[in-house]
Amino acid sequence: MFRKRLTLGVGLAAAMLLSPLAPIAQAAETVNTITLATWGSSPAETAALADAIATFQIRYPLIKVDLIVDSDHSAQMAAKFAAKTPPDVFYLDWGVAQDWINQGVLYDLSSSIASSNFNLSSFNKSYLKPFQSGSAIYGLPKDANPLVLEGNKTLMAKAKIKALPKTIKEFDAQAKLLLAKKITPLCVDADLNRLGAFFVSFGGGISNASWTKSLLQSTQTKTAMNWIMNNYKSGAFRTPAQLSAGWAGEAFGKAKCAYTMEGAWIDPFLKDSFPSVFKAMIKAPLPSAVHAGSLAFTAAYSIGKDSANKADAWTFIQYMTGSRGMTIWTSQGVAIPSRSDVPTPLGYDVNAQVAKDPYTFSPPAIVGWSKVIDAFNNKAKAQIQNKNFVPATAAATILSAAQAAWPKP
Repeated sequence: MFRKRLTLGVGLAAAMLLSPLAPIAQAAETVNTITLATWGSSPAETAALADAIATFQIRYPLIKVDLIVDSDHSAQMAAKFAAKTPPDVFYLDWGVAQDWINQGVLYDLSSSIASSNFNLSSFNKSYLKPFQSGSAIYGLPKDANPLVLEGNKTLMAKAKIKALPKTIKEFDAQAKLLLAKKITPLCVDADLNRLGAFFVSFGGGISNASWTKSLLQSTQTKTAMNWIMNNYKSGAFRTPAQLSAGWAGEAFGKAKCAYTMEGAWIDPFLKDSFPSVFKAMIKAPLPSAVHAGSLAFTAAYSIGKDSANKADAWTFIQYMTGSRGMTIWTSQGVAIPSRSDVPTPLGYDVNAQVAKDPYTFSPPAIVGWSKVIDAFNNKAKAQIQNKNFVPATAAATILSAAQAAWPKP
């Protein structure tokens, strides 16, 4: 499968070279190698990235890209930063960006952006924000991914459900129909980066827009958390672990649940691993309570302060986050563009719709954010593992733990 995808990518790139926009061949003879460290949600995502890299290498034949897919990207990057041997380019997750900026291990791209006249105006500002500190910018967002609701039409039909729920009330009604047929309604991990979307839907949220104030103790967020824990209690929600799956996309692919809530990364995974479920999949915005609500995520390409090949690394970032490179990357169906001048890939209209919704927010990108995530997730999983938990008590315990971990001003 990897070989087949790579061949398709090279064919696409070769066709592009015939266009009048193809660059003049570089005069130098020396081929330089840069390292690119990433994570991969699935083999399909890694293969898609290889396709995009192939087009870069044909346009820039004197820069070879050595792709490294880390098994634990954050931990492996921490070790490389400590040894002062970071890769030349790497994925920078929004959630750790401010921590790494604060640690002084990232290279400020501002001078490279200015000297190259690289225009940032087409980027969604909310996707640039996690990678900025003052006037400095330490990464450029490679794509975007809001959470949407995915449904399995085959399982829905068994409960005589014809359409995905638009509201929380409709979800509750459909959950009863599915449970009566012994079908798990929704697989969703007990993770703040998933469940937080419901906080927004209920009129609360995780934080204010400037990321300076927690909303975890707001009345609306507490109401949402009570509803969530009641669903875990009733079986309307199940975690991937409860369904013997590694992640929600796998549980959905194995038809162990009627619904899940993931980003566009689920599409190529299902297409490759569970094609029949992929064909039966439909999408919609997450069900609304007070209003629509979702969370959107992004990641950037970044360079380390101690990276060895900054000039070639910047050439790579320019291409991959420019309109041409981003068009090729997002056409693979792993994500939607973070630039306004790149078209939405076919089949991803719902993802794009949710990304533009005024109640779709990026979670906070602040120093110490990982501690809030860990506190919430660890307490949520512990409560769910106790089958005798009381939903209201569990909800209060989880939110209190996360609030206690919130970084102090």
